Amino acid sequence: MSKIFELYGYRLDYWNDEAIKNREKAWCPFMDAECDGGGNRYSSALNIKNFPELKQYFPGKEEVQSGVCSLRLRDSDQPWIVCPRRLLSLRGQEPLHQTHAREQLIKCSGLEKNKIYRSWSEVKMKVETTNDDDETKSFDYTFDYIITGSGRKKLSETAKLLGKGVQATKKIAEENGYTLAFRDNEYWIEDFPTDPIVIVEIMTSSTSGGDKKKRTQISMACEDAIKDPKNHNGPGINYRQVWARMVSQLIVKSQVGIAWNGKTVWLLQDVLAQYISSTTALDLSRYISEIPDEVNILAFSYGEIDDKNTSPITEINSSIFYSGPITQKTENTGVKGFVEIVKIGAPPEKEFLWRSLFRKSPSGSVIWK
Repeated sequence: MSKIFELYGYRLDYWNDEAIKNREKAWCPFMDAECDGGGNRYSSALNIKNFPELKQYFPGKEEVQSGVCSLRLRDSDQPWIVCPRRLLSLRGQEPLHQTHAREQLIKCSGLEKNKIYRSWSEVKMKVETTNDDDETKSFDYTFDYIITGSGRKKLSETAKLLGKGVQATKKIAEENGYTLAFRDNEYWIEDFPTDPIVIVEIMTSSTSGGDKKKRTQISMACEDAIKDPKNHNGPGINYRQVWARMVSQLIVKSQVGIAWNGKTVWLLQDVLAQYISSTTALDLSRYISEIPDEVNILAFSYGEIDDKNTSPITEINSSIFYSGPITQKTENTGVKGFVEIVKIGAPPEKEFLWRSLFRKSPSGSVIWK
């Protein structure tokens, strides 16, 4: 049965006083901020007012997010990460328990060491664009993170870019913490975003809806694990939903990175990478690399997690980098590349269809007249 492996950043099987103090604040040790449920689980929040018995676990709190970082489906299995903050957070200045992830991201994206870059989270773009045939298209996507360099830009040029007045632009710069300098009788923005551009996408697993009666919904599992870490049940993993989300964005966001003369790097877990290779035509093992390409994937692994010397917070220190072209024509096998992720790994024999149909009663009859 599925169990929560990490709660508010700490392993339940190594729960200690430090973990208890951290849980009382509903703190995420990877963001160094209060847990936000990964930014996408607001419906799973625990309302302390409705559950008075939880007050002792969260002193002074009225509502907290369900701080489930990962799930372990079976004792012998690798955990599945279900919160993107667990894999990587770029919201703070220092890499808290994520040093390896940051180092590998810098390495595979070609960023320089010891140089300051800035990151933006949840960057939404909804704009109309035009293709080479002068056809109007719509672009509506949100990027997990955008990393850029910085450089000087005249405030007047920035105002023109935004389509606003100079004073309105100056106010926007001040509100968003940009550095303004006055020289040569005009204002300059000292740290306007510039090349290089790196798009960072984090794909972690989705959970199944859970069973209310068995208390396997994410909020119920969190509540039970808080009360008794050893006695609770967790939800399962929705493998297909994860794959569908990635397929719908992998090629598009990689193309955007190329169009901006930058790079797109996908961060995911090794178990998800293995699932993709086993269920689609894309065999990631053929794309193990050390240099970036059109599509770039960093797959992280917990490694040996049952070591007796394990600490309450497990830092992920193992990863494999995959990269390759979106499409690649070959003489013998036709079109290859990461576009194979949308293709089936191997179709089932027709016999399996007959078996499936024979085990069900028909829903009706169809007659064409």
